[in-house]
Amino acid sequence: MPAKNGVDGTLYSYPNNPRAQLIQIAAQYGGSDVKLCPNFEFGVTNKSPEFTAKFPFGQVPAFESSAGCLNDTMAIASFVGGSDLRGNDEFTRATISQYMNMAETQLFPAACQVLYPCWGLMPNNKNVVNKGHENIKNFMSVLDKHLLDRTYLVGESVTLADLTVAVYMRDLYNMMFDEAKRNTYVNVTRWFTTIINQDEVLRILGTTALCVKPAQFDAKLFQQNNPKPQKNAPKKDQTPKKEAAKKPEPKKEEAKPAAEAPKKEKKAPFSSLPPAKLSMDQFKRLYWNEETPVIMKYFDDTFVDGEWGVWKVEYKYQNELKRTTTTNNLVKGMFQRLESMKKYAFGLMYVFGDAGDQRLAGIWLGRGGDNFFYEDDNWTIDIENFNCTKMDMNKPDEKALWTKFIAGEMDDWEGRQFEKDHIF
Repeated sequence: MPAKNGVDGTLYSYPNNPRAQLIQIAAQYGGSDVKLCPNFEFGVTNKSPEFTAKFPFGQVPAFESSAGCLNDTMAIASFVGGSDLRGNDEFTRATISQYMNMAETQLFPAACQVLYPCWGLMPNNKNVVNKGHENIKNFMSVLDKHLLDRTYLVGESVTLADLTVAVYMRDLYNMMFDEAKRNTYVNVTRWFTTIINQDEVLRILGTTALCVKPAQFDAKLFQQNNPKPQKNAPKKDQTPKKEAAKKPEPKKEEAKPAAEAPKKEKKAPFSSLPPAKLSMDQFKRLYWNEETPVIMKYFDDTFVDGEWGVWKVEYKYQNELKRTTTTNNLVKGMFQRLESMKKYAFGLMYVFGDAGDQRLAGIWLGRGGDNFFYEDDNWTIDIENFNCTKMDMNKPDEKALWTKFIAGEMDDWEGRQFEKDHIF
């Protein structure tokens, strides 16, 4: 263990935060005495007046020492890690900072896109997950070439560049990168196992088990973490008031009202159609839990044109889409007004392009052979603003477009890059 360099302090963070773990590892290298705040409660401690007086941004990790307070992962790691981890000359320090920043801005967000659904922290949004995998692949490919003839990312010893990238990559090697994937990035894997098995790293993280089978989206865990509010649930500690018993009043003779015309019962949507082979509930269940080949096999086996239809929709007034927030709200409002249609339809609406130059388009699977939006007057409010085109699933190009939407591979529309998706 290196000699103490005199940096003592308290680290505020929640358990198993990889950013805090990076700081703790850096402290091991720098000989710093960094103690975790034992009674920290995320969402409570960091919002208290005492905490925000020291750390106005209210973020964690946060570090308090006799020298002052710091509120940024890379700044804290550099401070407690000492000069050897930071680099001994200007260019080396700049190169180390480069890898630390790329890990924070490129690797970490992409890893979250892939891992959060497996932890039940976000829905299995295929477009987002696929983007995460693509970004990870690009990052790993560049890194693999860089490490072809290098032991460390920068120089000839461990630096903050190695520690940051390895810590942010750890969950991928633990949960996603099975043997086949590890062999794809053989140079990165060699480097990763070298860094992750350093004594200073092992003291904080322990042994890292390598992935045997890639993790998948856990629908049950997601439901547990995101329970739906019960409709008409009584408020806590609120009991219904009992009405006082009313004394019976003497009956009065009343004139009989004129007979009313019988009310015409409103038919349930699509009640005139025979039962369909494809079950919308089953289709949605597969979409959220299975890979594209499984979803498309079910679709191919059960889809009957006329029982269901696939429709492409494009916003009529694309030139009016100036702000991303407004465009997203337009779709959210539409979905809210279509709530009663959920048993009969599945839809993907995508926003493409940057603010000021956007496109809004999507694809829908709905009941019946005609435009299902017109089955109920309440469903037509928004669709009047879209051009709707029925897709022929027997035409390869139209079937391919439907499949690309389902697979989350719609990267652009009319030359504009994918920005945001909404799933109905």
